[in-house]
Amino acid sequence: MPIFLKLLLIALWFSATGALAQPIYRVVDETGNVTYTDQKPTEDAEPLDLPDLSIINAQAPEAAILIESESGAPSVEPFQMSIAEPADGSIIANTEGRVDIRFESNLAVPPAAQLVVFVNDQAQAPMREMEMSLTDLQPGEYRLHAELHSPSGRKLAESQAVVVQLISADSG
Repeated sequence: MPIFLKLLLIALWFSATGALAQPIYRVVDETGNVTYTDQKPTEDAEPLDLPDLSIINAQAPEAAILIESESGAPSVEPFQMSIAEPADGSIIANTEGRVDIRFESNLAVPPAAQLVVFVNDQAQAPMREMEMSLTDLQPGEYRLHAELHSPSGRKLAESQAVVVQLISADSG
């Protein structure tokens, strides 16, 4: 727990018990453990200079902003992946039974990550490229989606599903 939050909790506790006017001392023992107390540990100890308290309803929107800004942790953008091509509802005509797929992501794909493409909910062999071609498909409707997996198999991201219609170029 960050020191600021510890101090804040201590100050709130004292204010709730009516002891806010008492000085608070920070004591560090020989092993580095930190303790806060209202008892003067040594004759030359100086009390902490605590900030004034502002009480905010924990449900208020500004409370979340304060907690987030005090945590010091940078916000992490979630990994997102999508099928850029083909578009949902596309009709693809060729004689090779081929569907070309191109994926996009908002963040750089980790080098060891694997992309697993699903064709009608059947997983294809994992790959590392963001473009691929499905070949030797029969004319018909295909539901495509993909998952990006870490080397340990944890799912990092999942694309939306797109449905495409493959027709033979000479049939129409």
